[in-house]
Amino acid sequence: MLPPPPPHPGPDAAVYRFGMRRLRTGLPGTLIALLLAPLPLVVTAGKGGAGVGQWIFAGVWLLLWGGLGVLMAYALWAGRGTLLAFDAYGVWWRHSRERQTVVPWQSLAGVGLYWAHKGNAKAGQKVMSLELCPYGDVDASDPLLKPLVVRDEPLRPGLPDRRYRIGIPMYASRQWGRELAQAAYERAPQLWFGEHERPYGYMRPLQRMS
Repeated sequence: MLPPPPPHPGPDAAVYRFGMRRLRTGLPGTLIALLLAPLPLVVTAGKGGAGVGQWIFAGVWLLLWGGLGVLMAYALWAGRGTLLAFDAYGVWWRHSRERQTVVPWQSLAGVGLYWAHKGNAKAGQKVMSLELCPYGDVDASDPLLKPLVVRDEPLRPGLPDRRYRIGIPMYASRQWGRELAQAAYERAPQLWFGEHERPYGYMRPLQRMS
């Protein structure tokens, strides 16, 4: 029987705030989309004899870019609380204070990191994922863990092929890749199976964003 989880990561936890990093990275593009949205409408309104076609184009442009900007802003704001953390108890995956889960170290048989180059290796762009292999079967009843379940070759001989895969966004990999791997290793060295390169397509697009 595993001890009950604490309500939140411990004070000594290594915390990686993917959501806030994504918010800062995506904010310029969102502002550009929102600023572009009314531009044709303003230009058309400034013309004395604008035709119906110009007004239709301006309206469609406003809906297209305005809708895109609003969707981007909503996604960035809704995901601002997303974080990954490691403490003495386990691996925390949080979308918000109300939507979080933790995988205890005691429930795991192996932990490691997969990575793959995106495009030319010289560009230095990588996708990464944290691989968590539990003893026995995965917990598919947890709504936050269920999307992370994958079937892949076992991390070590004798381990199950179903496990949790937490995709590390590329913008987070650039900033925290090495530090994140070190933090996981330091808290569970007996579980660590290392870092392994994989073909770029080993993760589905949605998994790259977890």
